[in-house]
Amino acid sequence: MYEIPSYITHYYNVGSDILKNVCSYPDEMAEQFLSTLKESGKRAWLHPGYLEERRRVEAWLYSEFVRKGKKPHLQSPLYFVLGENDDFFQKNGFFSDANPAKLQIPLSLFNSDTISFTYPDSMPSLAIATDITGRGDLYRKPIHGQVFTLEEIVEIVQEYGLPGDKWKTEEY
Repeated sequence: MYEIPSYITHYYNVGSDILKNVCSYPDEMAEQFLSTLKESGKRAWLHPGYLEERRRVEAWLYSEFVRKGKKPHLQSPLYFVLGENDDFFQKNGFFSDANPAKLQIPLSLFNSDTISFTYPDSMPSLAIATDITGRGDLYRKPIHGQVFTLEEIVEIVQEYGLPGDKWKTEEY
């Protein structure tokens, strides 16, 4: 049985805005920001429909959390990792060309009405769950395409462990 970490981690680049979500900005400003990131080489994987896709995922996150009777404070979520995943965010990793700074916050500061989780990351989780091409069939699990409460994620982590590098193989 796995134990749930007692904190969440927000990774960010020193000197950048902390606790910001690109989707909270108007389209033109958000697209410019994403374009700058892509051109810098820091997010070469960004594609032309990324902002629209991310906004669709965030609308799903919000509506699913509210459907569970919860009361999120923000329309656009702030992103954290349960525990930490330094390998994913390290220098030359998926998100960064430099070692990022970390903000860690104890889970005990949150109540269940204000914090939600997906397993794994929300974008691939929803994409795998809703894929109709058949490409996601190999990876699809009952946990994909779901938004979990604090109480629910405890049960998920106890059963599956933390995602960690499982995103590379989806072997869980």
